[in-house]
Amino acid sequence: MAEEKRSMNEFDSGREAMQDIKGYTLKDFLNGQVFNSASVAKQGPFLIFLVFLAFIYINNHYSVEKLLKEQVALTREVQHLKYEAITTSSELMQMSRQSEVVRRVQQAGLGLEVLKTPPRVLKVDKK
Repeated sequence: MAEEKRSMNEFDSGREAMQDIKGYTLKDFLNGQVFNSASVAKQGPFLIFLVFLAFIYINNHYSVEKLLKEQVALTREVQHLKYEAITTSSELMQMSRQSEVVRRVQQAGLGLEVLKTPPRVLKVDKK
């Protein structure tokens, strides 16, 4: 039973910790006197952990922002390349039309003409 009492005395109750904190004024907070108390000193590792988590959160935020900027740039580039592909495709379709081919052949002076009769199939006997 004595050991049980001793273990209970080892831990601060919530009231004692609150009384320890309630005794401070604004002046004590500004002077940093609050950080000298035993109850706040016990919370040191937890405060360091919170600061560590804050750094991780800030780093994560900057990383996500960087990725979003990169995504926007890549989306713009894809859109530009899509428009360029559509333009090139339409130009090639225009150039491959029969009337355009005939016009270009005449401009080049190759002496070729459009057939007026359909082509015939020649059959050759192999002997």
